[in-house]
Amino acid sequence: MILTSFGKDCLFTAGLILFFIMAASWIAFARLSMARIEREMRQDGLSRPSPWDAMGLRVLWYATAIASNNPRLHRADEPFIDVSTVRSYAKPIDKKLGLVFLIAGYSFSVVAVIGGLLTST
Repeated sequence: MILTSFGKDCLFTAGLILFFIMAASWIAFARLSMARIEREMRQDGLSRPSPWDAMGLRVLWYATAIASNNPRLHRADEPFIDVSTVRSYAKPIDKKLGLVFLIAGYSFSVVAVIGGLLTST
């Protein structure tokens, strides 16, 4: 036993809070930003920039493309999404929503992995 009962409770609470923030920001980004971008693209006669969606992970590609300009995180020639087109339709609020979603998601992942390693017997 590496963590005390209090440590486990704190880790669980942090993970739960991060999970709910991630879930809420995932839904908000998908419904507010991604849906609007795809609707505007359709109105302009363009097809959806990502024809494939595995279990809703298209949201992650959109958020990464919009919120991050780091080429290591999202290449401009990404095979799953047309990054330049998606960025051209994005608004500043889309970048903020995407950033909240990415930070909450990655933070939740880190807490879950660390919690799993520290609480395993």
